[in-house]
Amino acid sequence: MNNYELNNAESNARLDRIESIIEATAIESAKSRQEIEGLLQSIKDTRKEVGSLSKSSEEAERQIAETGKKVAETTANIDKYLAELKETRKEVGGLGKSFRMFAECYFYESLKKSKQFGGITYNIVLNDVKDTHTMPNGDMIVDQFDIVMYNCDSIAIIEIKNKVQKEDIKDLINRKISDFKLLFLQHANKKFYLGIAGFSFDKNAEQEALNSGVGILKLSGENVEIQDKHLKVF
Repeated sequence: MNNYELNNAESNARLDRIESIIEATAIESAKSRQEIEGLLQSIKDTRKEVGSLSKSSEEAERQIAETGKKVAETTANIDKYLAELKETRKEVGGLGKSFRMFAECYFYESLKKSKQFGGITYNIVLNDVKDTHTMPNGDMIVDQFDIVMYNCDSIAIIEIKNKVQKEDIKDLINRKISDFKLLFLQHANKKFYLGIAGFSFDKNAEQEALNSGVGILKLSGENVEIQDKHLKVF
C-alpha cells in the first residue's frame, strides 16, 4: 500500500469514528440537531474529497494535507461539542435534584401540618424513610419512601415526582408497598393507603391514579390540592 492509499484509509477510518460519535450523540440531544447535521454534512463533504483525490503525487499530497486539516478541525468541533454537552447535562442534573428536593419539602410540610390524608388523621408524619433488609435467600431489599404517615392501624405512603408518569403509580402499587411491609414488619398488618404527588402529571397518569385508588397531590397556587375521596385500602 503506497502513502496515498495509507493516508486515504486512515482518513476514512477516522471519519467513520467521528461520524459514529456524532450520530450516537444526536440521538441523546435533539436540541443540537442542527449543529449535528452541519457536522455530519462536513464529514460527508470531506469524505467525498477523500474519495476523489487524484493519485498524481503532488496534487494528491496537497489534497491529503487539506483533508487532514479538515478532519482535525471536525474532530476539534466534536470534542468541543461533547464537552459542552457534558457540562449541560451536569447543570440539568443539578437543577433536577434541587427541584425534587424543593418538591419533597413542599409536600412534606403541608402533610406534616395537616396530618390528614383520605379523611384519616395520622399521629406521625416522616419524610425520607429508608431501610435495608436481607432476605433468607440472601437477596437484599433496599428502599426509600418520600413521605410516610402513621397511626395505630393505618399507614399512608406518599411518593413525590417532579412529573408523575403512569409507570410511577404502577411501581408504587406493585413494588413500593411490598418493600415497605418487608422492611417494616411491625406495620405489615396495618391498612395501607397510597398517594402520588407531583408538580405536573403526564398524560393518563392522573386517571391511572384515580382508577387505582391512589391519592393525587398537586400544587394549586401556594397550596397543595389533594384528591383522596377515591382511596382504597391496599
